[in-house]
Amino acid sequence: MAWDIAVAGTVTLDDVVTPEGSASGLQGGSAVYFALAASRYAHVDAVGTVGADAVESLRETVAGCDVSIDGVEVSPLPTMHWYARHDFLSWVTAAERTEEGAYATWRPQLPRAAAGADVLFVGSMRPDLQVRAVEQSRARLIGSDSMSVYIGGNAEDVRSVAEASDILFLNRSELSGLTGLDADDWRESARALCGRGRLRAVVVKAGPLGAAVVTPSSITKRAAHPVEAVLDPTGAGDSLAGGFLGACARAERDDDEFFGTALEEGLRCAADAIVAFGPAGLRHRTSTAHLVEGGTLSSGRTPAADDGVGVLPPPGASAPRRTH
Repeated sequence: MAWDIAVAGTVTLDDVVTPEGSASGLQGGSAVYFALAASRYAHVDAVGTVGADAVESLRETVAGCDVSIDGVEVSPLPTMHWYARHDFLSWVTAAERTEEGAYATWRPQLPRAAAGADVLFVGSMRPDLQVRAVEQSRARLIGSDSMSVYIGGNAEDVRSVAEASDILFLNRSELSGLTGLDADDWRESARALCGRGRLRAVVVKAGPLGAAVVTPSSITKRAAHPVEAVLDPTGAGDSLAGGFLGACARAERDDDEFFGTALEEGLRCAADAIVAFGPAGLRHRTSTAHLVEGGTLSSGRTPAADDGVGVLPPPGASAPRRTH
C-alpha cells in the first residue's frame, strides 16, 4: 500500500530554447512534471486547468502512468503558454514570458479524491490559488513551491503558504527573497522558516551546488544522478518534489529520518527530467518505485555521498555522464 497523492498546479504548453536546441508546443506545467514523477511511487490525482487545444496532449502525456486528470478542468480559453530560454550559465531561465489563457480565470477546486489524498503538493502559482487548494485538503503531508516572481510582490502571502505546508521547496535565490537574508546564508534562512506554522523542513535546490533538506536539527545533502547530457532543465524542480513526496507516499513515512532517502529519489526524477525536451524523460525512464522493506525504499545500492552536487553541472562545465 501507499498513500495517495494530489497535486494542484499549472498545465501549460511550453516553447523552450536551450543551447542544445529548441522545441515548441511541449506539454508542461508544475502539475504535469510533478504528477509524472510522483506516479512512479503512488497514485496521483492532478488538479489544474487546460484548454481544448491541449486536452489530447495531456491525455497522451499521462497515458500509462498512475495519474488521474479528472480534476483538470477543460476551459474554453487556450491553455497557458510558457516561453523560455535557458543559457546553461546560471541554471535558471535567461528569459521567459507567459500567456495566461485559461490560468487567468482558474480557481482550484479539489475533487473528493484529491481533497482526501494523504499527500498534497501545490506547485508554483499565485499564492492565493495555493491557499485555496490547501484549505480544501485533508492531507497529512503538504509540500509547496514558489517562484521569485510571486515572492517579490507577495512575500507575506507566500510565507502564509509555507506555514501551512510541511515541506517547502525553494532555490537559494527564492529563499533569500522570502527571508531577506543573503543567498549564501541559505542554511540560516531555511532554519528560520522551520517551526513557523506546520513547516518542518525546507528542501533547498541549489542547482550546481547541490540539493539539501534542512530541518531545525539537521542538514542533509545528496548528490546528483549523472546524465549523458542536459537538454532541457524545465521541470527539474517539480520532478524533484514529485520524487521526494512520492517516496514518502510509497514508504508511508514523513519523519525527518526518511528525508535523505526521499531526496535521493527526488534527484533521480530530476535527472530523468533534464535529458529530453519536455517531460518525455520522466515517461520513458525505468520506474524507481522500489520495493518497500521495513518502511524504507530498498534500491539495492549504496546512498550517494553527503557532499552533494546538484542535478546540473557547474556553470561552464559539461554534464557528468551517466555511468549505469
